[in-house]
Amino acid sequence: MTTATRKPSTSPSKALQAQEEFAKLLSSASARGFHGTAGITLSVQDGHIQHLKIHFERMVR
Repeated sequence: MTTATRKPSTSPSKALQAQEEFAKLLSSASARGFHGTAGITLSVQDGHIQHLKIHFERMVR
């Protein structure tokens, strides 16, 4: 019996970039006095990250 191993479908550079952007986003959003929304959207095609979209909306009180 043979077992096929699957290689990661996302390039390491895009996956690393997504992790770094999320860390920055989390740091910014968790600052004291921040009110609003923050998010990251990954556009994926056939298991590969194509684009990253960063959403950061600050509410003024």
